[in-house]
Amino acid sequence: MSTNDIWYGFLDAGEKSSPIVRDPSLEASSEGRVWLYNYAKKKFMEYSVPIVEPKLRELSSEDISRDELDRSFREARQSFAPARKVREWDDKSPPPRTAKREVETSNDGPDDDYPGDDYSSQDIDD
Repeated sequence: MSTNDIWYGFLDAGEKSSPIVRDPSLEASSEGRVWLYNYAKKKFMEYSVPIVEPKLRELSSEDISRDELDRSFREARQSFAPARKVREWDDKSPPPRTAKREVETSNDGPDDDYPGDDYSSQDIDD
């Protein structure tokens, strides 16, 4: 499979066979995984590269019209790509959020340094 261009092919997988499209700009969840547009299911699916690669072949004119596959792929990609395309960072990204922790302080009871403790500092003999 090409690493720079959109690739149109066919997944030979018995009853689950389908024309497929691979767009290398889509980021998979982990190493060794790839997103392919599955025409039969009309959606993108994540596959394991070692399992799926031997079952892929070039698209032939007997499988489906490349124009039809391309139209279906591009329609599905419009809703899929924004959430899953390779991240692009810019200087306008908001700063990372940090959790703020509030600590309650009170001096009106037994030893406040250890909550749930019945002793005050005055009860300790030196």
